Amino acid sequence: MTPMSSKKAQSAQRYESLDLSNQLFVKADQMSEAAYALLSNQPISPQTLHEFSELKRRADQQYLEARQKWLETKGKLNR
Repeated sequence: MTPMSSKKAQSAQRYESLDLSNQLFVKADQMSEAAYALLSNQPISPQTLHEFSELKRRADQQYLEARQKWLETKGKLNR
């Protein structure tokens, strides 16, 4: 691979990684919004609280995954 095509490939990989990070954040946002939307249903039952807690836990985990991917990508971009 020539140096120029190698740089293009690295750049493409970095942007793919950044795009994946963004997608993970969007998914986390959607899950978090869905969790809080459950609380708009009145009255709030124990089942609703359980569903909220589970969905919010999954959203929080998704945020952590998205942040880790972003930090990895940031490290690659700063090289």
